[in-house]
Amino acid sequence: MATFDTQKTSWTLDDALHFGRRAGFGLKPELAGQLISRPLASTVDAWVDGAASETAFTGAVPLANVVDYPGYGNEPDQWAPHPFNLRVEHPANLTEAQSYWAWRMQYSPNPFKEKLALYWHQHFATGAKKVDNIPLMLKQIQLFRDLGRGPFGDLLLAVSQDPAMMIWLDTIQNKVEKSNDVPNENYAREVLELYSLGIDNGYNQKDITELAKAMTGWDYIGRDFPVADNPYYFNDAEFIVYRGQANPYPNHPWLQGYTTLPDQRMSGAFTLFGVTLDLGAGSRFGADAIQLILTQRAQACATFLSQRLLRFFLNPDLPANVISDFRDVILANNFHIGRSLKVLFKSAYFYEPAHRFALVEGPVAWTVRAAKMLGPDFATALQPYQQSAANLPRFAAWAAFVNWDTSGFFNMGQDLLNPKGPNGWKEHAAWLNSDTYRHRTRTAYAMAVKESRGDDHLHVERFLFDTDLHEWFPTAPASTLEAFNRLVALLQPAPIPTGLRDAWLGLLWTKPFAWDGSADTENTVRRLAFLILCSPQAQQH
Repeated sequence: MATFDTQKTSWTLDDALHFGRRAGFGLKPELAGQLISRPLASTVDAWVDGAASETAFTGAVPLANVVDYPGYGNEPDQWAPHPFNLRVEHPANLTEAQSYWAWRMQYSPNPFKEKLALYWHQHFATGAKKVDNIPLMLKQIQLFRDLGRGPFGDLLLAVSQDPAMMIWLDTIQNKVEKSNDVPNENYAREVLELYSLGIDNGYNQKDITELAKAMTGWDYIGRDFPVADNPYYFNDAEFIVYRGQANPYPNHPWLQGYTTLPDQRMSGAFTLFGVTLDLGAGSRFGADAIQLILTQRAQACATFLSQRLLRFFLNPDLPANVISDFRDVILANNFHIGRSLKVLFKSAYFYEPAHRFALVEGPVAWTVRAAKMLGPDFATALQPYQQSAANLPRFAAWAAFVNWDTSGFFNMGQDLLNPKGPNGWKEHAAWLNSDTYRHRTRTAYAMAVKESRGDDHLHVERFLFDTDLHEWFPTAPASTLEAFNRLVALLQPAPIPTGLRDAWLGLLWTKPFAWDGSADTENTVRRLAFLILCSPQAQQH
């Protein structure tokens, strides 16, 4: 553990900003300044543990979807903010779910839970198009929030038994009812190759076959049926093993009339990594097979997790000894993800200059961070509505953004909640190409220059991102350089070359600088923010 042994005992403003970008979606300089007055270790602990109260945040969910076009499409007829339509009896769709999660990422008082959930969504990539049930997709994301900071074995088992995952990778097709039936190996292969060990790393085809045997009969049962005469239209589901047992749900719309459930599970025993277990209760009907991955292939699993976690939170290009040292951290903490990441975030190594701006930020995190830095904080965004229910809160209009025909997450290369395959998205430099960069600049314009959504029925202009220039500048800048420095402090790009900075300032200000509150001054400053956000340096974090 040599790499991570030296602990950081105090921190600077730049240290706190680096931590905020990696372990969340950024910190405004003022909040980072408050953090550095506190001990680093206890601050990191509270941040990872998610110790901040979520009462006000949860209470604001009904106001999260900023609606301003009454009677337009599926939007409500009344003019007001509304909760996102996330249940199947409403017009639940992917963009609603994407909007809801983006709102949570921007405003949650515990941003690490959302950032880590975003990591696990990449790690256990599951696509809404095949799952075809938005509530089940969001149930999986909630699973990441609830278990993602705990023991990896608990998370791996829960994901393996998660209804969305079982649909996505065909576990529900793993049924053995006749003597000539063979197990479906799709999930067994992917749980080893993509989720726990890596390609050809400590297992073979026999292990895949045996693991598939252990998961025969795994399925789910629907819950919360909003339409009485449609039992396949449901908002929730729970894991169940169909093994010929007495029907535990005699009144369930899927199981009425059954006294016993179908027997779709193999009998006998399975042997995985040299350990033989009973396929029945002796292995918790296969659940213990998941734990064998960690106990019998601990080194390989910890190495795999080390590579994935460090690539997301630290640096994509690390020497082998650093990977192995963090592997040892994971092993020493018994695969507890939260404790292991606390070691990372408290280590002096995490804050070394080589790791600052070493990652290209993914489209979702990049968009959320920019919106968070330029937009009002949670309390400020709520103020208009709190003063009068006739006023809309100033939350980012995420539903309008993700439905945007010229940008949105999809066009920037990360269709949130809907990756194309189980290996997720390619990361780091792969995020950027001529097309995705074009859409990033389009998004940057909407944020920095304050793109209009049009007038509402009261002829009040509404915006995709309702930003206020005066909130960007608590103190009025006295020069173009001061304006630039404040925007850099807010947006936190990698260092921008002095020559480029001076070229921008010379292009934008052809007259002497004046902070006069005019529309011309505001437009010029917003264009400067746009240029910073579009720069290659602003894609790094």
